Amino acid sequence: MRAIVVGNVTEDLVFGLPRLPREGETLIAASRLADIGGKGLNQALLLARAGCDVRLVSAIGDDAAGRRAQDLAAAELPDAALQVVEAPTDQSIIHVAADGANHIVSSAFAADALGPEAAVAAMGRVAPGDAVLVQGNLSAGTTAAVLAAGRAAGAWNVANPSPIRWDWTPVLPLVDLAIVNRAELADLAGTDTRGTRALRAQGAAAVLLTLGAEGARLDADDGVTVQPAAPTDAVDTAGAGDTFAAVFVAARLRGLPASAALAAAARAAALTVSRRGTFSAFPSRDEIAACLGAAGAAA
Repeated sequence: MRAIVVGNVTEDLVFGLPRLPREGETLIAASRLADIGGKGLNQALLLARAGCDVRLVSAIGDDAAGRRAQDLAAAELPDAALQVVEAPTDQSIIHVAADGANHIVSSAFAADALGPEAAVAAMGRVAPGDAVLVQGNLSAGTTAAVLAAGRAAGAWNVANPSPIRWDWTPVLPLVDLAIVNRAELADLAGTDTRGTRALRAQGAAAVLLTLGAEGARLDADDGVTVQPAAPTDAVDTAGAGDTFAAVFVAARLRGLPASAALAAAARAAALTVSRRGTFSAFPSRDEIAACLGAAGAAA
């Protein structure tokens, strides 16, 4: 079970608010939390905790946040290939309301500094059956090069195009599984939950639509599979999508059927949303193993 994640690393600043601010409004935060995150790092970390052999390829700055990321990688992602670039380590500013809803704004200066040739070279050897994961933080050229390298090697290409900052249409035929939420699906396919079919028509072989408290929906060649959300008390939804994506991919790499993989991902995401923060909210290795074990036993 090997996964190559090419994505970003960020320093996350999380502000707890009574509600999300209106346009032009300033609110006083009830709490502030600094964490290391980024969709690339998050998904790599969770895949590793799910038992996968993981290589993370990412760009960081020569700064305190970059050094924190290196320390984290040394502890949990020993095969990480973190490229130090001239740009500062990227940041995300996250507003979390009392009901768990959030707004996120991220920079991509370091992520943009990771060019196509450097990214592909840092991937190392990619074997048939490996999973190659990308998100939306890298440039279009780097993302296309990574997916093309994965396809040429016979890997399973997974794309979580969040945030959407450029036109994904040219690279969707290189994507074996697209993982999107409702807003991302609308941006990519121009429609709501029915757009999974439209996105597949654009080239994505399968589409996994995450719907928050409504669960998830997988549209693939063998039909549509619906997964309810696992019961939980949501306090912070940041990182839930990364948890769902990573645990689903790990479960599939373990050979679990899609229905069991969806169930395991839902259980793991429920743990994440019940805690505050990003990295600090992620399930442990034992917790993810329990989610996978329960789903596998029920399959």
